[in-house]
Amino acid sequence: MTRFKKNTRYTLIGFVALILIMLLTVFQSYKKQMNEAKERIKSESRLLETDFGAMEYAISGQGKPVLLIHGAGGGFDQGLWLGRICLEGDYQFIAPSKFGYLGSHAPEKYSAILQSEQYRILLDYLGIEKVSIIGVSAGGPSSMQFANDFPERVEKLVLLSAVSMPPHPNDKDPFFVKIIQTIQKSDFAYWFFTKALKSQILSMIGIPSGDYKKFTPEQKELANELLDVMHPMSLRRKGTIADGLIIKDFKIPESISVPTLVIHSKNDGLVSYSHAKYASQHIEGSKLILYENGGHGLISELEDARKQISRFLNIE
Repeated sequence: MTRFKKNTRYTLIGFVALILIMLLTVFQSYKKQMNEAKERIKSESRLLETDFGAMEYAISGQGKPVLLIHGAGGGFDQGLWLGRICLEGDYQFIAPSKFGYLGSHAPEKYSAILQSEQYRILLDYLGIEKVSIIGVSAGGPSSMQFANDFPERVEKLVLLSAVSMPPHPNDKDPFFVKIIQTIQKSDFAYWFFTKALKSQILSMIGIPSGDYKKFTPEQKELANELLDVMHPMSLRRKGTIADGLIIKDFKIPESISVPTLVIHSKNDGLVSYSHAKYASQHIEGSKLILYENGGHGLISELEDARKQISRFLNIE
Protein backbone atom coordinates (compact mmCIF):
# COMPACT_ATOMS: atom_id res chain seq x y z
CA MET A 1 0.00 0.00 0.00
CA THR A 2 1.45 3.32 -1.02
CA ARG A 3 2.09 6.07 1.48
CA PHE A 4 -0.64 8.17 -0.19
CA LYS A 5 -3.23 5.43 0.27
CA LYS A 6 -2.18 4.94 3.89
CA ASN A 7 -2.47 8.64 4.61
CA THR A 8 -5.86 8.77 2.92
CA ARG A 9 -7.12 5.84 4.98
CA TYR A 10 -5.83 7.31 8.24
CA THR A 11 -7.41 10.64 7.36
CA LEU A 12 -10.74 8.95 6.66
CA ILE A 13 -10.58 6.96 9.89
CA GLY A 14 -9.74 10.11 11.83
CA PHE A 15 -12.61 11.99 10.21
CA VAL A 16 -15.10 9.21 11.02
CA ALA A 17 -13.82 9.04 14.59
CA LEU A 18 -14.22 12.80 14.96
CA ILE A 19 -17.79 12.64 13.66
CA LEU A 20 -18.61 9.83 16.10
CA ILE A 21 -17.14 11.77 19.02
CA MET A 22 -19.14 14.86 18.03
CA LEU A 23 -22.35 12.82 17.74
CA LEU A 24 -21.72 11.21 21.12
CA THR A 25 -21.08 14.60 22.71
CA VAL A 26 -24.26 16.04 21.15
CA PHE A 27 -26.34 13.07 22.28
CA GLN A 28 -24.97 13.26 25.82
CA SER A 29 -25.83 16.96 25.97
CA TYR A 30 -29.33 16.19 24.70
CA LYS A 31 -29.89 13.40 27.23
CA LYS A 32 -28.62 15.59 30.07
CA GLN A 33 -31.08 18.40 29.24
CA MET A 34 -33.98 15.96 28.81
CA ASN A 35 -33.26 14.35 32.18
CA GLU A 36 -33.07 17.77 33.83
CA ALA A 37 -36.39 18.79 32.24
CA LYS A 38 -38.10 15.58 33.38
CA GLU A 39 -36.76 16.00 36.91
CA ARG A 40 -37.96 19.63 36.97
CA ILE A 41 -41.45 18.59 35.87
CA LYS A 42 -41.57 15.72 38.36
CA SER A 43 -40.50 17.93 41.27
CA GLU A 44 -43.27 20.51 40.71
CA SER A 45 -46.12 18.42 39.31
CA ARG A 46 -49.30 17.60 41.21
CA LEU A 47 -52.25 15.55 39.97
CA LEU A 48 -55.96 15.91 40.63
CA GLU A 49 -58.48 13.31 39.46
CA THR A 50 -61.56 14.91 37.89
CA ASP A 51 -64.58 13.86 35.84
CA PHE A 52 -62.45 14.61 32.76
CA GLY A 53 -59.52 12.48 33.90
CA ALA A 54 -56.28 13.49 35.59
CA MET A 55 -55.47 17.18 35.73
CA GLU A 56 -51.90 18.25 36.36
CA TYR A 57 -51.08 21.51 38.09
CA ALA A 58 -48.51 23.30 40.19
CA ILE A 59 -48.62 25.99 42.87
CA SER A 60 -45.89 28.45 43.75
CA GLY A 61 -45.58 31.48 46.02
CA GLN A 62 -47.89 33.28 48.42
CA GLY A 63 -50.10 36.30 47.97
CA LYS A 64 -52.87 37.23 45.55
CA PRO A 65 -53.88 34.11 43.63
CA VAL A 66 -53.29 34.22 39.87
CA LEU A 67 -54.39 31.48 37.48
CA LEU A 68 -51.75 31.16 34.74
CA ILE A 69 -52.93 29.60 31.49
CA HIS A 70 -50.17 28.49 29.17
CA GLY A 71 -50.01 28.51 25.38
CA ALA A 72 -49.39 25.85 22.72
CA GLY A 73 -46.33 23.71 23.40
CA GLY A 74 -46.63 24.55 27.08
CA GLY A 75 -47.78 22.96 30.30
CA PHE A 76 -47.93 23.99 33.95
CA ASP A 77 -44.19 24.72 33.81
CA GLN A 78 -44.68 27.30 31.06
CA GLY A 79 -47.43 28.84 33.18
CA LEU A 80 -45.10 29.15 36.17
CA TRP A 81 -42.43 30.67 33.94
CA LEU A 82 -44.99 33.14 32.61
CA GLY A 83 -45.83 34.24 36.14
CA ARG A 84 -42.19 34.64 37.11
CA ILE A 85 -41.33 36.88 34.17
CA CYS A 86 -44.57 38.92 34.10
CA LEU A 87 -45.37 39.56 37.74
CA GLU A 88 -43.57 41.42 40.49
CA GLY A 89 -44.66 41.28 44.10
CA ASP A 90 -46.46 38.75 46.26
CA TYR A 91 -48.60 36.36 44.23
CA GLN A 92 -49.69 32.77 44.47
CA PHE A 93 -49.27 31.11 41.08
CA ILE A 94 -51.78 28.41 40.15
CA ALA A 95 -50.63 26.81 36.91
CA PRO A 96 -52.61 23.95 35.34
CA SER A 97 -51.61 21.86 32.35
CA LYS A 98 -54.46 22.03 29.87
CA PHE A 99 -56.05 18.97 28.26
CA GLY A 100 -53.41 16.66 26.78
CA TYR A 101 -50.36 18.53 28.08
CA LEU A 102 -47.74 16.69 30.15
CA GLY A 103 -49.65 14.75 32.81
CA SER A 104 -53.15 16.07 32.04
CA HIS A 105 -55.55 13.66 30.38
CA ALA A 106 -57.06 14.47 26.98
CA PRO A 107 -60.74 13.45 27.02
CA GLU A 108 -62.47 12.27 23.87
CA LYS A 109 -64.31 15.59 23.61
CA TYR A 110 -62.87 18.93 24.60
CA SER A 111 -63.72 22.58 24.22
CA ALA A 112 -62.97 25.90 25.85
CA ILE A 113 -66.13 25.37 27.94
CA LEU A 114 -64.93 22.00 29.29
CA GLN A 115 -61.44 23.35 29.90
CA SER A 116 -63.00 26.24 31.80
CA GLU A 117 -64.89 23.75 33.94
CA GLN A 118 -61.59 22.04 34.74
CA TYR A 119 -60.25 25.30 36.13
CA ARG A 120 -63.33 25.64 38.37
CA ILE A 121 -62.84 22.10 39.67
CA LEU A 122 -59.20 22.86 40.47
CA LEU A 123 -60.02 26.09 42.32
CA ASP A 124 -62.78 24.35 44.28
CA TYR A 125 -60.33 21.62 45.29
CA LEU A 126 -57.76 24.21 46.38
CA GLY A 127 -60.38 26.21 48.27
CA ILE A 128 -59.66 29.38 46.29
CA GLU A 129 -62.70 31.55 45.75
CA LYS A 130 -61.40 34.21 43.39
CA VAL A 131 -58.41 34.66 41.09
CA SER A 132 -57.00 36.93 38.46
CA ILE A 133 -56.23 35.13 35.20
CA ILE A 134 -53.38 35.58 32.77
CA GLY A 135 -53.85 33.74 29.49
CA VAL A 136 -51.03 33.69 26.95
CA SER A 137 -51.26 32.71 23.28
CA ALA A 138 -53.46 29.58 22.95
CA GLY A 139 -54.36 29.99 26.61
CA GLY A 140 -56.60 32.89 25.59
CA PRO A 141 -59.79 30.98 24.66
CA SER A 142 -60.19 29.03 27.90
CA SER A 143 -59.17 32.09 29.96
CA MET A 144 -61.93 34.16 28.35
CA GLN A 145 -64.37 31.28 28.67
CA PHE A 146 -63.67 30.96 32.40
CA ALA A 147 -64.14 34.72 32.89
CA ASN A 148 -67.47 34.41 31.10
CA ASP A 149 -68.73 31.24 32.75
CA PHE A 150 -67.61 32.02 36.30
CA PRO A 151 -67.39 35.81 36.64
CA GLU A 152 -67.87 35.55 40.40
CA ARG A 153 -64.53 33.66 40.54
CA VAL A 154 -62.54 36.20 38.50
CA GLU A 155 -60.97 39.42 39.78
CA LYS A 156 -59.16 40.52 36.60
CA LEU A 157 -58.38 39.04 33.17
CA VAL A 158 -55.10 39.65 31.30
CA LEU A 159 -54.62 38.46 27.71
CA LEU A 160 -51.00 38.35 26.50
CA SER A 161 -50.34 37.71 22.81
CA ALA A 162 -53.57 35.75 23.10
CA VAL A 163 -55.67 33.92 20.54
CA SER A 164 -59.22 35.27 20.54
CA MET A 165 -60.76 33.75 17.40
CA PRO A 166 -60.19 31.00 14.81
CA PRO A 167 -57.04 31.34 12.65
CA HIS A 168 -56.83 34.74 10.95
CA PRO A 169 -55.25 35.35 7.50
CA ASN A 170 -52.55 37.45 9.17
CA ASP A 171 -51.49 34.63 11.51
CA LYS A 172 -48.50 32.38 10.85
CA ASP A 173 -48.81 30.58 7.52
CA PRO A 174 -50.30 27.07 8.09
CA PHE A 175 -47.29 25.62 6.21
CA PHE A 176 -44.94 26.78 8.96
CA VAL A 177 -47.37 25.68 11.66
CA LYS A 178 -47.21 22.17 10.18
CA ILE A 179 -43.41 22.30 10.25
CA ILE A 180 -43.52 23.19 13.94
CA GLN A 181 -45.98 20.35 14.63
CA THR A 182 -43.74 17.91 12.75
CA ILE A 183 -40.71 18.93 14.81
CA GLN A 184 -42.81 18.45 17.95
CA LYS A 185 -43.02 14.72 17.27
CA SER A 186 -39.40 14.22 18.27
CA ASP A 187 -37.77 15.48 21.46
CA PHE A 188 -34.36 15.25 19.79
CA ALA A 189 -35.47 17.12 16.66
CA TYR A 190 -36.90 19.98 18.71
CA TRP A 191 -33.82 20.10 20.94
CA PHE A 192 -31.45 20.04 17.97
CA PHE A 193 -33.26 22.78 16.04
CA THR A 194 -33.38 25.05 19.10
CA LYS A 195 -29.60 24.73 19.37
CA ALA A 196 -28.57 24.78 15.70
CA LEU A 197 -31.28 27.04 14.24
CA LYS A 198 -32.39 29.09 17.21
CA SER A 199 -33.25 32.29 15.32
CA GLN A 200 -35.28 30.35 12.75
CA ILE A 201 -37.22 28.43 15.42
CA LEU A 202 -37.96 31.64 17.30
CA SER A 203 -39.19 33.17 14.05
CA MET A 204 -41.51 30.20 13.54
CA ILE A 205 -43.04 30.76 16.97
CA GLY A 206 -43.59 34.44 16.32
CA ILE A 207 -40.43 36.32 17.31
CA PRO A 208 -39.05 38.08 14.21
CA SER A 209 -35.36 37.48 13.54
CA GLY A 210 -34.84 41.26 13.36
CA ASP A 211 -36.15 41.61 16.91
CA TYR A 212 -33.98 38.74 18.16
CA LYS A 213 -30.84 40.36 16.76
CA LYS A 214 -31.62 43.53 18.73
CA PHE A 215 -32.33 41.73 22.01
CA THR A 216 -30.12 42.56 24.96
CA PRO A 217 -28.21 39.63 26.54
CA GLU A 218 -30.91 39.43 29.21
CA GLN A 219 -33.66 39.31 26.58
CA LYS A 220 -31.82 36.61 24.63
CA GLU A 221 -31.63 34.61 27.84
CA LEU A 222 -35.42 34.90 28.19
CA ALA A 223 -35.79 33.68 24.60
CA ASN A 224 -33.58 30.70 25.49
CA GLU A 225 -35.76 30.00 28.53
CA LEU A 226 -38.89 30.19 26.38
CA LEU A 227 -37.50 27.41 24.17
CA ASP A 228 -36.04 25.35 27.01
CA VAL A 229 -39.19 25.34 29.15
CA MET A 230 -40.91 23.36 26.37
CA HIS A 231 -38.66 20.30 26.86
CA PRO A 232 -39.52 17.49 26.44
CA MET A 233 -41.67 18.56 23.51
CA SER A 234 -43.26 15.20 22.69
CA LEU A 235 -45.18 15.29 26.00
CA ARG A 236 -46.92 18.46 24.79
CA ARG A 237 -47.89 17.41 21.28
CA LYS A 238 -51.28 15.89 22.17
CA GLY A 239 -52.23 19.08 24.00
CA THR A 240 -51.09 21.26 21.11
CA ILE A 241 -53.39 19.32 18.78
CA ALA A 242 -56.26 19.71 21.26
CA ASP A 243 -55.59 23.46 21.43
CA GLY A 244 -55.78 23.69 17.65
CA LEU A 245 -59.20 22.03 17.60
CA ILE A 246 -60.47 24.23 20.44
CA ILE A 247 -59.29 27.38 18.67
CA LYS A 248 -60.89 26.30 15.42
CA ASP A 249 -64.37 26.43 16.97
CA PHE A 250 -63.86 29.23 19.50
CA LYS A 251 -66.00 32.35 19.68
CA ILE A 252 -65.56 35.02 22.33
CA PRO A 253 -68.51 34.78 24.73
CA GLU A 254 -70.75 37.82 24.53
CA SER A 255 -71.05 38.52 28.24
CA ILE A 256 -67.51 38.85 29.63
CA SER A 257 -67.87 41.55 32.27
CA VAL A 258 -64.68 41.32 34.33
CA PRO A 259 -62.02 44.05 34.02
CA THR A 260 -59.78 42.99 31.12
CA LEU A 261 -56.35 44.04 29.90
CA VAL A 262 -55.30 43.04 26.37
CA ILE A 263 -51.59 43.28 25.51
CA HIS A 264 -50.11 42.42 22.12
CA SER A 265 -47.34 43.28 19.68
CA LYS A 266 -48.02 44.57 16.19
CA ASN A 267 -45.20 42.44 14.81
CA ASP A 268 -46.32 39.20 16.46
CA GLY A 269 -45.43 36.66 13.78
CA LEU A 270 -47.56 33.81 15.14
CA VAL A 271 -50.79 35.29 16.51
CA SER A 272 -51.45 38.52 14.64
CA TYR A 273 -52.53 41.61 16.55
CA SER A 274 -55.90 41.26 14.79
CA HIS A 275 -56.71 38.93 17.72
CA ALA A 276 -56.01 41.70 20.24
CA LYS A 277 -58.15 44.20 18.38
CA TYR A 278 -60.93 41.65 18.07
CA ALA A 279 -60.81 40.82 21.78
CA SER A 280 -60.82 44.49 22.73
CA GLN A 281 -63.82 45.15 20.51
CA HIS A 282 -65.80 42.22 21.93
CA ILE A 283 -64.99 42.59 25.64
CA GLU A 284 -66.78 45.67 26.90
CA GLY A 285 -64.64 48.08 28.87
CA SER A 286 -61.38 46.27 28.13
CA LYS A 287 -58.11 48.15 27.86
CA LEU A 288 -55.88 47.52 24.82
CA ILE A 289 -52.10 48.04 24.79
CA LEU A 290 -50.28 47.50 21.50
CA TYR A 291 -46.51 47.59 21.13
CA GLU A 292 -44.80 48.17 17.80
CA ASN A 293 -42.23 45.43 18.49
CA GLY A 294 -41.75 42.49 20.78
CA GLY A 295 -43.05 39.63 18.68
CA HIS A 296 -44.97 36.75 20.18
CA GLY A 297 -44.39 36.87 23.92
CA LEU A 298 -43.36 40.54 24.03
CA ILE A 299 -39.84 39.76 25.25
CA SER A 300 -38.34 43.12 24.29
CA GLU A 301 -41.32 44.95 25.85
CA LEU A 302 -41.59 42.90 29.04
CA GLU A 303 -40.26 45.62 31.31
CA ASP A 304 -43.10 47.98 30.43
CA ALA A 305 -45.67 45.18 30.08
CA ARG A 306 -44.79 44.02 33.59
CA LYS A 307 -45.51 47.50 34.94
CA GLN A 308 -48.80 47.66 33.04
CA ILE A 309 -49.91 44.29 34.39
CA SER A 310 -48.92 45.14 37.96
CA ARG A 311 -50.76 48.45 37.82
CA PHE A 312 -53.85 46.76 36.37
CA LEU A 313 -53.96 43.91 38.87
CA ASN A 314 -53.50 46.19 41.85
CA ILE A 315 -56.11 48.81 40.95
CA GLU A 316 -58.96 48.45 43.41
